[in-house]
Amino acid sequence: MKNIIIDRCSLIGTSAIERYEDGTIKQCILTKKNKLETIYGTLIPQYESSEERRKYVKSLSFYNNGSLKSIYLQKQTDIKTPLGNIPAELITFYENGGIKRIFPLNGKLSAYWSEEDEEKKAKKLQINLPIYKFNIKLISIYFSENGNVKSITFWPSEILKINSLIGVIECRIGLSFYEDGNIRSFEPNKPTLIETPIGKINAFNTNAFGIHGETNSVKLSKEGKVASLITSTDVIKVTNKNGECYLYRPKLKTSVISDDAFDVVTLTVEFKNNTIIINNESFFNIDENTFEINNLPLNLKSPCSDCSNCTGCCH
Repeated sequence: MKNIIIDRCSLIGTSAIERYEDGTIKQCILTKKNKLETIYGTLIPQYESSEERRKYVKSLSFYNNGSLKSIYLQKQTDIKTPLGNIPAELITFYENGGIKRIFPLNGKLSAYWSEEDEEKKAKKLQINLPIYKFNIKLISIYFSENGNVKSITFWPSEILKINSLIGVIECRIGLSFYEDGNIRSFEPNKPTLIETPIGKINAFNTNAFGIHGETNSVKLSKEGKVASLITSTDVIKVTNKNGECYLYRPKLKTSVISDDAFDVVTLTVEFKNNTIIINNESFFNIDENTFEINNLPLNLKSPCSDCSNCTGCCH
């Protein structure tokens, strides 16, 4: 891969300039048309922002050596990527010139331009990965430095059903991948029973937001086993050899938005070296304890408003 070196001194119509300590341009807004010749063809960074969905943002940013770091394009442009041609309005690059992230759309959300308006502009893209193939509306694709796909993020209305090493999964928001193309993590579209070393747990995160598809509720090992998950519903009871028991369940707290609504405080369950780790603070050897899991429906009521599903109080 060849660095995309731009002669920053030749840029015209620069404004809102931020500089490195040596005085060279770190990032800037352009007010005149510039044509940049790159390994991806001729790219024209944004110089007009009159359209209501256009962001008034930095047109270009650079690494200290002059390599292009990001470009917000004047119009959507087809870019050759390791996945083939992908339309782009925003691209970020590694210092070696490889594409880091590509965004087919990058509109400004406001009172006059909603997420729904932006999504209507999105078109389904055919994505062919080494193991998986799908056709979906994407917010972004994240590549590794060697060109493999690290993660994809898709629009909120898009639900993807795929066959994985743990069975058929229905996911939202996004997926992340290992270098060999197997799934590293995914976000379940609904509470989904996942087989774990202590039994089946409903994986689902009520607090997941569609910002990116890199950090998801269910994480898998390279071998396809569950490494960790988040549950918003299930109760886990741990009993040790002395008969002492410990109860872990998601909790509800009053919403910061309304006193009449509740937010779920989820449970994070991790499996590592024959140990279960709950909320990154409670450690239990799987062979030395017994575990009971109560799979409950998603119910955003006060945690003590209904005793029918209670498994009793322990520590």
